Amino acid sequence: MADKEKKQAAVKSKLHKKKIKKAIISIILIGCITVIVVFNVNNKKDDTKTETVTKENTAKKGNLTVGITESGTMEIGSITQSYELDTSSVGTSSSSSSSGTSSSGSSSSDSSNKSDAQGMQNMGGAMGMAGGQSGSDSSSSTTKTTSSLSGNESVSDSDLVIKKVCITSGQNVKKGDTILKLTTKSVLNVRKLYKAAVSSAKLSLKEAKVDRDSDKLTAEYEYKERIAAGKSAKTTYKATLQSLDSAVVTAQNNYNTAVSGIKTLPSKIKNLKKKIKKAGGSTTVYKSTSTNQNTGSNAGNNTGNMNGTGMGDDKNGGTSGTGTTAGSTGSQSSSNTVTIMQQQLASYQQQLSEYKSNLKNLKSQLKSAKKARKTGKVSAKKTYDAAMLQYSNAKTLYNVAMDGIDDDVKDAQETLKDAQKALKTFEKYAGTGVIKAECSGTVTSVGYEDGETLSTDTDIATYMNSDAVTTSVSVAQDDISEIEVGDTVNISLSAYEGKTFHGKVTSISTTSSGTSTVSYPVVVTMTGDVSSIYAGMSADVTFVTKEVKDVLYISNKAVETEGTKSYVTKKNSDASTTKTQVKTGFSDGHNVQIESGLSEGDTVLIESRVSELN
Repeated sequence: MADKEKKQAAVKSKLHKKKIKKAIISIILIGCITVIVVFNVNNKKDDTKTETVTKENTAKKGNLTVGITESGTMEIGSITQSYELDTSSVGTSSSSSSSGTSSSGSSSSDSSNKSDAQGMQNMGGAMGMAGGQSGSDSSSSTTKTTSSLSGNESVSDSDLVIKKVCITSGQNVKKGDTILKLTTKSVLNVRKLYKAAVSSAKLSLKEAKVDRDSDKLTAEYEYKERIAAGKSAKTTYKATLQSLDSAVVTAQNNYNTAVSGIKTLPSKIKNLKKKIKKAGGSTTVYKSTSTNQNTGSNAGNNTGNMNGTGMGDDKNGGTSGTGTTAGSTGSQSSSNTVTIMQQQLASYQQQLSEYKSNLKNLKSQLKSAKKARKTGKVSAKKTYDAAMLQYSNAKTLYNVAMDGIDDDVKDAQETLKDAQKALKTFEKYAGTGVIKAECSGTVTSVGYEDGETLSTDTDIATYMNSDAVTTSVSVAQDDISEIEVGDTVNISLSAYEGKTFHGKVTSISTTSSGTSTVSYPVVVTMTGDVSSIYAGMSADVTFVTKEVKDVLYISNKAVETEGTKSYVTKKNSDASTTKTQVKTGFSDGHNVQIESGLSEGDTVLIESRVSELN
């Protein structure tokens, strides 16, 4: 154990000596490095030269402002001029109108009207500036061709062909300058299409008016018919009921007559037979040869002074008569009487037979008449109610028919107006054979070459928008309340040191753009001359919170302070200098107001020390 402890102690002693040795070496190295550094510094001091540089600063009058300053970059907007006319819709409208006018029927006219209206609506909607270039020129109507000037068949009558492009990228143009020249042939062809569309729209309007007038007459006729039918409905209803009742009464009477005859005729026949037998006549039944009203009368006339009496059947028109004329003999009177009675007997027997044979049929007829009266009354009531409903709703139905009766005419009028407007727009836009610049500015791109056809899918030109030179800066939440839309701002550009530009706050976002710090984007639009501004320039935007106007000021660097007094080094006219006391006022951080001690145009010196290495 003792040996082991001795060995451990020896090891510890050895390690301790090594640590001391390393520490000594480190101290030596540090000392050497320090000596070298001090030596180099002393040598540099010996090589450095310091000299005083003097700059002049002129006292001048102007405005001094202070505010919130943020940094951003300048952005320049653009204006795109596009092809304004959709001639393809004009061509469609023209073709549809020609097919419509070749038909004579009203249905074909309606179809033509709708087609023309739709075509012209599309044409009217195509007027105005396109929002930008669509991209691909894939359709046949927008396909560009370099051989259009030679009359290539791929160019349709609805295409405007460019004869010459009069602008290039980077060129400055003014509003109204010619930028494209068109071929005379293409202008004439397109004008023809627009005029055809106007003619078609006029024809459609005439057809719409004819249809409207016809529908109006029909509605008025139906109205009058309903009124007339309603007025006569009650009378017709009553007459129908009376007719039905009359038919039942007739059938009932016929049936009653037959029943009564069946009951009474047997007795009459029996009595008449007795009379015939008594008179010595035969009761054998034979057909009556005379059952008219004159039978009894003639018989009576032939009785002479014998006072013979002739009897006629009341049912068959016979009447009794008394003879007033002397007859030839009494035997003749008796014979005639028997004959008449025999004839009456035959009539009675025939009637009885007919009554018996027809009783069933008469009963059926009575039943049918009653049934017909029942169903007829229901049908008549329905007809009456329907007529009265039409009568009471005649005005409403008329108004319904008249509602919207002018819609097609109005649509046709709008179509005509659109077509006329489209023709007018064409004449203004391209009727002279030239396309003019819609704004002033620098051309940044041109979309066409000579010989190509104009397309709504391709922009004609793009201009730099001098009215949209802006910069966007982020303003911290603590300062955003100090800023409002319309506020005037000062803009300093790194490219134009010492020059101040101006602008106005045009928008303030309510959505924070910050992550760690909350801030809000503010857009400032420059005012005044912006011809020297380029996109991407670095800018400092100062939102003015305080301003003093028309004051005398110099650079802050020209003022030296001794205690409570301020002095400047003033340069005299003979180039000598004078230490002059001044009274200072408002400062914007770069310049300071001079309330007294200097005059406008005085020159003061700004001294600064500059060190140079040899």
